[in-house]
Amino acid sequence: MEHMVSVNILKEDKSEEEVEIYFETDDFEELVEAEEKVAFIKEQAKKQYEDARKVYFTKKDLKELQEEIDDIYDKSDWHNDETFDEFMEHEDFY
Repeated sequence: MEHMVSVNILKEDKSEEEVEIYFETDDFEELVEAEEKVAFIKEQAKKQYEDARKVYFTKKDLKELQEEIDDIYDKSDWHNDETFDEFMEHEDFY
């Protein structure tokens, strides 16, 4: 599943900008260490924004992102008789 996270970047012209980074959660979840996941997000930002000189994404940001992703995959309140679409109707991720 594709997911989005907002990060700040320092561009080549030394201006800062908040950008949206899109990535596959499966690729992200394959990584184990926090440092690997932070590096993954930074790498995705540089791939998607070639003029990114520096990407601001910390372990604190990672914790928030991980909680968001975990919430998406949390199906503890999924009723046995409902379809995935019905489940998604009553979920409030944000």
